[in-house]
Amino acid sequence: MACLRGWHVALATAEVEALAPQTKFVAMSPRLLVSSSQLETTELQQIITCSSGLQCFLDNYVSINLEHETIEDLLEKVTQMIQGAKFKGSLAVRTMRIDGRINGFSTQTTAGKIGSIAVAEQFTIDLETPEIEIGLIADGGSNIVACGWLVGNFDDSIGTANRRATERPFFRPISLDPRLARLAVNLACGPIDTQAVLDPMTGTGGFAVEAVMMGRRCVAVDMNQAMVDGTTQNIAWALQGQSAENDYQVITGDACELSETLEESWHGQISGIVLDPPYGRNSHGSQSHYDLIGKTLQSARMVIGNNAKLVLIVPIIPDKDDTGEIELLHGHWEELKQLLSDCGSTINGQWKEHVHGSLSRLILLVSIAPLD
Repeated sequence: MACLRGWHVALATAEVEALAPQTKFVAMSPRLLVSSSQLETTELQQIITCSSGLQCFLDNYVSINLEHETIEDLLEKVTQMIQGAKFKGSLAVRTMRIDGRINGFSTQTTAGKIGSIAVAEQFTIDLETPEIEIGLIADGGSNIVACGWLVGNFDDSIGTANRRATERPFFRPISLDPRLARLAVNLACGPIDTQAVLDPMTGTGGFAVEAVMMGRRCVAVDMNQAMVDGTTQNIAWALQGQSAENDYQVITGDACELSETLEESWHGQISGIVLDPPYGRNSHGSQSHYDLIGKTLQSARMVIGNNAKLVLIVPIIPDKDDTGEIELLHGHWEELKQLLSDCGSTINGQWKEHVHGSLSRLILLVSIAPLD
C-alpha cells in the first residue's frame, strides 16, 4: 500500500505510477493506493527516496473499514501479519492520521495493542532506534485503518524546504517549488536507470538540482551564461556531503539547436524532458512563446531516445468556477494542443496546480517521438 502526501494527490498518484510502472495502483481512498503486485523492499526504498508526493509504503499490509469491521478484526489480521514475518528484532509502532480523525478510534491505544502482539511473537520494543517499524494509518476521510511493515517514515518533511529558491546561492524570484520540480522529473523519466533527463531551459537549475540529487544522469542547457554558472553553483551546493559520483553537464547553448549543443554521447540517451519555458521577455529575443516551445521540441526530437516523455509546465488563469476549462495566460489551449501534435507529441495526462489568486500552472505529461 502506498500512502500519498496531501499537497497534490492527483499528481502524487501519477508520480508513483511513473516510478513503479511494473504494477498497477488502485485507489482505496484518495491518499491510499493498493498495488496489484508485490514489490521488493529495495524497489520500495528507491521509490520513496526519490519521490516527492509519496509519504511511505506499508509492506504486506492489512486493513479494515470501520464502517463494517471492528478493531478486533484489525488486530486479528495484524497478528497473522506479525506471525508470518520471516524476521525478528527490535520494533516500534508508528502512527499517522490522514484526512481527519475517525470517531471512536484511538491510534495510540491500537498501537499499544499491536506492540503487545509483537512482544508475544518474540519482538522487542525500541521506540528510539528500532530495527523494524510497523506503520498504522487511520484515514478519517474513508474510515479505513491500515497496518503494515513501514517502508519510509511518517515525517512530513522531505527536505525540499531547504532547497527553495531563496535558500540556494543563485536564485531568481520566480522559481518552481522543489516539490513540483522533483515530481516533474519523475513523471518524465520514471524509474531511475541509465537514461538521462534533459532540462533545455534550465534557468536557475530547479529541475537539474532535483534530478542530480536523485542520482539521475542529467544535461541542463541555457543560452544565458549567468544561468549556466548559477545552475552549476546550485548543483554543487545541493550535492554538498554526497560522496556518490553524479553524471551531469550544464551547457551554454540554444534549446532550439540541441543536436549541435549536446555532445554526441548524450544523443539517444535521453528518456525524459522537463520544460518550464520563460514567458514575457526572455533570452530568445523576439520569438513568440509558441515558436520557442515548438522549436525546442523539434530540436529535442533529434536527441531523445525511444519512448521519451516530456513534462511541460505552462501558466494558466485559475478556474475559479471549477468548470474544468483551461485558459492559458499566454495563447490558447487549442493552439497549444495543436502545436504539441505537430511536434510528434501525445498528451497522456494533465493537472492543474494553484499558485495564487491570479495564477495557476498546467502540468502536461506528453509522449514525444524521436525524429528519424
